[in-house]
Amino acid sequence: MTYNDPEKYCVRVKCNGNIGSGVLIAGETTFYVFTAAHCLGKKEPEIEDILIEKQNDYKSVFENIKIVAVKEFDYDKDYALIEIDFQREDRLFYQYNLAHQFIAQTDVKFCGYQGVNNGEYRPFPSKIITISDSSNCFKIKLTEGETFHQGGEFGRHIASGLSGSGLFTIRHNTPFLIGILNSVVEEQAWNNDINCCSVHHIENYFKSYIDLSDLNELRSWTENLEKTYIEKEIIAFKDSKSDFFEKLNRKNKVIYSDIEKANSITTRQIKRYLSMLQNIRLLENEAPHLYIKFKSIVAKYVNLVEEDYTRSVNKNNEALDLKQTLQNRLKDELDFLPIKMDIDFADFQIIEWLGMCTLNFTKND
Repeated sequence: MTYNDPEKYCVRVKCNGNIGSGVLIAGETTFYVFTAAHCLGKKEPEIEDILIEKQNDYKSVFENIKIVAVKEFDYDKDYALIEIDFQREDRLFYQYNLAHQFIAQTDVKFCGYQGVNNGEYRPFPSKIITISDSSNCFKIKLTEGETFHQGGEFGRHIASGLSGSGLFTIRHNTPFLIGILNSVVEEQAWNNDINCCSVHHIENYFKSYIDLSDLNELRSWTENLEKTYIEKEIIAFKDSKSDFFEKLNRKNKVIYSDIEKANSITTRQIKRYLSMLQNIRLLENEAPHLYIKFKSIVAKYVNLVEEDYTRSVNKNNEALDLKQTLQNRLKDELDFLPIKMDIDFADFQIIEWLGMCTLNFTKND
């Protein structure tokens, strides 16, 4: 399990004979558990009556979480927010975002403690089926293959304990908390439907929200996420393979006369190289015969590259022309590779050769 899994934020809530679930949230200066109010009883309880416990995985022992205060309790709307003292594993809180708007038919996932087996949590895949923006609530249903109708028992009995479970949707490998579970629909859990309330109820406690129904905002968020990811990857790449980075940058300063442009192109090439490297590994795993053929052609070119293309040049465009000629030649030989992988294998190989000095350009003084 990684820190990005919704299961990592799941807790068990006990209070005056009630058992439910909850989800961990990080505020600006403190931490909280968001849960269904009925998990705490019909009226706001004393903090000494509340027990919140967390597991590191579904088979590990429970560890108690210290409770500071009940910040919100609304039995009618069925939500509660509990401030906690949580010093360990702070970093896991910053792996997801909050989303206050979303669209129907979105795939979602929740994780909680069923009353029939409340000694370990269980994740459930589901889908949003309808939304009420005016009431800040929505309804989900379990996806095909999942059901609360088991062994002749009413659905409410099977689902008991799941109230308060955090409900997440995933965008670009990032979880977004959109709300919590309140209750199944009727005793029979008709159609495996579940009523939920959104994080909108506690929005005053948190500054950062994403509107998943606004495609422009989501696109902007995605671009910022990608930019941050790329910057981190490039820094990590420079730290671990600084020689590769420096050699590639030095060649680009020969190929391009403008130093700023050379630096910018090096950064973009590293970005492409890291992205394409994942596709190369995919090719190796899923089509090993094509990967072997690809590596065979690359190996055949090594001596040719060193003998016919590596040289000192008088002008920048000489190096650029040589690089482009080699790339086009290699591209023709690699046209058997799948286009649907959306990767220029020749471009990948040229970048790698430049970074390894198989392809080397120097400038005549």
